[in-house]
Amino acid sequence: MSIEVDIYEKIRHLYEHEGKSQRAISKILGISRNTVKKYCDGSYVPWERQGKSGRRQYVITDEIIEFIKSCLASDEAENIKKQNHTAKRIYDRLVDEQGFKGGESTIREIVAELKEKQAKVFIPLSYEPGEAIQIDWGEATIYLVGKKIKVGNIKYFV
Repeated sequence: MSIEVDIYEKIRHLYEHEGKSQRAISKILGISRNTVKKYCDGSYVPWERQGKSGRRQYVITDEIIEFIKSCLASDEAENIKKQNHTAKRIYDRLVDEQGFKGGESTIREIVAELKEKQAKVFIPLSYEPGEAIQIDWGEATIYLVGKKIKVGNIKYFV
């Protein structure tokens, strides 16, 4: 168990079972009254993740986005699969050419968002009875009375 969870349990015990005030708990454990208040109210529990801060990434400017888009657009224009820009390659170019100071994972996220690969679509074929036919051709080699013979086979699916 983490230290924070231990402190939470001590605070809750002192508050609920021993009837201590928040000020007294703060003095006993030597921690902030604000922390004690949060734990006593139940508005904060140490095992729940608080989420993202909501601040904008300062290293991603409009110029960086445009550079990434131009790299991806050049890949589409050239249409050479082996020479497409990977997120790593785009990151390396940003560092070399633009003096980018951010992290590679940030660029990977942006490239993934911009690519937005469309899932492959499957449309099943359906026909009315008697409208279409499927034929399967096959061939096999058999031994008939000691002789090797090739036989053909046709299967019809209606």
